[in-house]
Amino acid sequence: MKRLGNDAPVPVIEAPATINDVALLAEVSRATASRVLGDYGVVKPETRATVLAAAAQLGYVANVIARSMRAGTTQTLGLIIAEIGLSVFDTAMRVVIDSARAHGYQVLVANTNEDLEAERTSIRVMLEKQVDGLIVVPSSVTDLEFLSATSLRGRPVVLLDRTLSPLHLQSVTGDNRQGAMDAVAHLLELGHTRIGLAVFTANIEGSTPERPAGLISSIHDRIDGYYEAMHRAGIEVDPRWVHYAGDAGDSASAAVSAILDGNPAPTALLASNGNMSLAVLRVVKHRGGVIGKDVSLIGFDDAPWASIITPGLTVVNLPVEEMAKAAVDNLIGQISPDLESKGSVVLPMNLVFRESVADLRPASAS
Repeated sequence: MKRLGNDAPVPVIEAPATINDVALLAEVSRATASRVLGDYGVVKPETRATVLAAAAQLGYVANVIARSMRAGTTQTLGLIIAEIGLSVFDTAMRVVIDSARAHGYQVLVANTNEDLEAERTSIRVMLEKQVDGLIVVPSSVTDLEFLSATSLRGRPVVLLDRTLSPLHLQSVTGDNRQGAMDAVAHLLELGHTRIGLAVFTANIEGSTPERPAGLISSIHDRIDGYYEAMHRAGIEVDPRWVHYAGDAGDSASAAVSAILDGNPAPTALLASNGNMSLAVLRVVKHRGGVIGKDVSLIGFDDAPWASIITPGLTVVNLPVEEMAKAAVDNLIGQISPDLESKGSVVLPMNLVFRESVADLRPASAS
């Protein structure tokens, strides 16, 4: 260690070993060292062993990004998730990573928490890191210039769980409209006619009975499916039966409470996602009620907890694993000249029946 005039030690920071250092130690040309460390070309086995030993001795680490950029690909995908911690997106993230690995790709992940500015920043960072393509769960339907073909610099994109019709980007989604219609139809079949809808949407503050503008496509479709099913059944929706919440805490509880305070109150609720289902469970418990008896409930997304609570929660199941895998296959198809992208995909959703819905039919009918 070197010392200054006052004898204070000064650490010597050594630069990382370069391919030239490896070639010098192995007593070979730089071109030969490059062929060995890049695993291409023909090199004698003994020469290869010498170069690898020199690289190990020096602690040489290849600049994979620089090499990949020279080759025109980094074998890396970017994944922009809307809310890590929400089971449906946690599952999607796991499947995307596993599916990408099967294709020889690694995945960089960013979380936006449904924040548009965070999404813009994440996209910019991914592009700076030279990802070969992007899978994006978009957090907004407005101010989308950063997802235009020009801004993306030619990088292919697949939207997951949501669509953005103005941009004509390929997407993989569930059939949310039909899922909501199936849920309402099940409630109607069991004798419920007063059916409420509790909606979580991150683009508002507080709670409101007024339908907000700028809803993401999945929520928009679930709401439309609810109204269409009620209309087909000849039931006029009481405006007090539908409320929107901007967060999963106090706002969600306030929205559920407002629905249940209606006179007459709904006998059943459809919750737009797992956050709203939890809000319904929380409010009903606080009021001393019992789900499946005093208030019936169907939620969206089959979270791990949905099957282990008492009573188990009936849900509209989003086929998230199939969606995530299809998104990776679609993106790889856009990237690779040897493959063909199948275009946008809408996958069917199914009801998972449990005990959270009471049967209100007369005994003879049930």
